[in-house]
This record gives sequence, C-alpha cells and structure tokens, in this order.
Amino acid sequence: MEALTPASPESLPPIGELVADEPFWRYPAGTAGEGVAHLRVWLTAGPEPGHLAVVTATGSAAEVTESAGHIWAELAGRYVPSLVLLEHHLAPELEEGVETLDQVRVGTDGSAHWTRIWPTPEDSPRHAGLEFWMAAYGHQIVGMPASAFDWCEDEGGLNMRPECHWPELPSPAWMSG
Repeated sequence: MEALTPASPESLPPIGELVADEPFWRYPAGTAGEGVAHLRVWLTAGPEPGHLAVVTATGSAAEVTESAGHIWAELAGRYVPSLVLLEHHLAPELEEGVETLDQVRVGTDGSAHWTRIWPTPEDSPRHAGLEFWMAAYGHQIVGMPASAFDWCEDEGGLNMRPECHWPELPSPAWMSG
C-alpha cells in the first residue's frame, strides 16, 4: 500500500463515553458475505453530537479495507446524526508490532478513501496535531499509553508541565468550544 496522506487533526473529534464494544462484530463484506472484526464506538464530546467508530481487523486487514464502503453504510445507518469511521490494524509492512490508525471517508459513489492518523511522518505539517489527538484520545484506541506519543501525562491525564513539549498549534474547532 502506498503512503497515505496524513489526516487533518480538525476532522477528529474528542471522544467521550464508550457506547459499544463488540469483539466479534459481523460486518457486511459485499460478495464475500460477512467478515468479523472488533467494533468500538464512542460518543463524541464536541459541540456537535455524533459517534466515532473504530473497526479493528482481527483477521486480514485487507478484508476490512476491502469492505470499508459496506462497513460505512452499515454504521452510518445505525449511528446518527454523524459518524467518523477509523480503521485500525497491525502493519507489519511498516515494522514489527506497528499499528496503524486510518480515517475512512466514503464518497457519494460508495468508494472509500483513507487518510493516515497514526503513524505519520514527523516532518508532516499535520504531525503535531495528530500526535496531540493520539495522546489525548487515540491512545485508548491503539492500547498505548499517552506518553508513547511524546506528550506528558500525570495521574489526571495530559498536563502542561513546563518540561513538556507543547508545539504551537492552531486550535482545532472542537477545542475552542
């Protein structure tokens, strides 16, 4: 797979309460019938109500990727008024043990398009914003501590200790509300 364009941090909402956790979720796989993946859905915590769904490949990542349009249609009908869909899988082609997190967008024709949330190249202008989102929310998705994303954390979560590296970032819309 070619390198994906980094996602826009502004397209990723803050997440709130976990409302669905289905380790053996059966998803529509087009002509293949059904596939099985781990589905988790959170309410979004921003000013607009919505859901963030993560489909984690439990078998071949290609199966989930090839079914992204069908998965989107199934979940968008269930989780209204808005849905952000993320695809999560191991990526041994990058490095042993590396997990990727991609945002899936589906066009009006049903075709899926992906942008990379994690990992992203450090020289990308979007890297710092995506790293911040991963430290604040994404670490729950990939099962890593927030400190793995070069941000500082204490018992209460992220903080702004002087020794922490806090880049100058434009505030995403969801942070200003």
